Amino acid sequence: MEKFDTLKPQEPVSVTIWGPEDSRLYQSTNTGYSTVEEAVRIALANAGLQISPELCVFEVTNEDTLVSHRYRFNADGNLVLIPSED
Repeated sequence: MEKFDTLKPQEPVSVTIWGPEDSRLYQSTNTGYSTVEEAVRIALANAGLQISPELCVFEVTNEDTLVSHRYRFNADGNLVLIPSED
């Protein structure tokens, strides 16, 4: 089973940044990423937001497989998976 946190550079990946109260702050789709964290950090840099990353949720979708997960930064600055509510 392939882990979602490893990406193939040719795969299109969508990153949506959600702010407090589920407000969508930014969305982009690009290729060239090797990891989910790389995709999130680049989206965050491109968004130019004036909000702390720890207050955001990052929805990352592999557009080829339609696999999607939500992440957030913890207090130590590490990107962590938010468990699904299924």
